[in-house]
Amino acid sequence: MGQGGFRLLFAMSLGLVALVCAGTAGAAQPCASRLLADWQDGRIDHVYPVSCYRTALADLPEDVRVYSSAQTDITRALQGRLARAAAKSAAPKRNSDRHGVSPLLVAAITAAILVAAGSIAAAVR
Repeated sequence: MGQGGFRLLFAMSLGLVALVCAGTAGAAQPCASRLLADWQDGRIDHVYPVSCYRTALADLPEDVRVYSSAQTDITRALQGRLARAAAKSAAPKRNSDRHGVSPLLVAAITAAILVAAGSIAAAVR
């Protein structure tokens, strides 16, 4: 097999890899479509990323928007998702298995060192 044969084999394998990657890229169902499919029974059972709720609301078909409660249901689910995310980020994080040094203790020790250094400097004069 000469150099031309290797080039042909390499080009064919690259083409095959490109076809496989392109075939699987479009196979995944967008999250907005999954959200609408989840809503079909009138309620949303799963939790989705915030962008999915917004995309689903933006891409909602006009007949579904007018003749169903989809817009209200998805908006309510989005508000719940945002509220849970805000509560989770606002909650104080407590890590009981980690015993670190208190920032107040560090500040007190630093202040004591500075006072001692100032006293020594005044005594030396």
